[in-house]
Amino acid sequence: MDLHRLVVFFHVAAVIGTCAALSIEWLGLRSLRRATSYEQAREWINVWKLLPAIGAPSLLGVLLSGVYLASSLGVWTAPWVAAAIPTLVVVAIAGGSTAPSRNRVRAAIGQHSGKLPLDLQRQLRARLWQASLRVRTVLLAGLVFLMTTKPEANFLVLAAMGLIAGAWSVAASRGVRM
Repeated sequence: MDLHRLVVFFHVAAVIGTCAALSIEWLGLRSLRRATSYEQAREWINVWKLLPAIGAPSLLGVLLSGVYLASSLGVWTAPWVAAAIPTLVVVAIAGGSTAPSRNRVRAAIGQHSGKLPLDLQRQLRARLWQASLRVRTVLLAGLVFLMTTKPEANFLVLAAMGLIAGAWSVAASRGVRM
């Protein structure tokens, strides 16, 4: 087996890991927003412990294997390659931006029991989390689209994905459910 095929496999596996992390985060966020007791909230917030263990290594794996593939194939000038690194950086920053508020909520839940106070229920419905998740989902889906279809109108596709991500994120910040 040659190294190139192994790196392609690793790249695809890392993309699957990134999608798995997004799926876990979507499920956890949806369930956490519905929690009415400390026990329910603790159960779903514990799911988020998987995110750094799956998401960060997967995103790093996509980036490193992508850099290797772009270098070995000599495609650094391809528009879809040029879009990949900034997109992955934005995704990493958007994901990391939610960590402090998640940690505060985890600490607030602690080992308490019983019904959640209304203030804590509002914190569990933080719109920043949903906005960040929506942006990352659209950007990564757009990047996968670019990588697989390699359209001529690369920057139009990126602009469209950016507009969709922005609109969906603004909808989240205004409390619009989708």
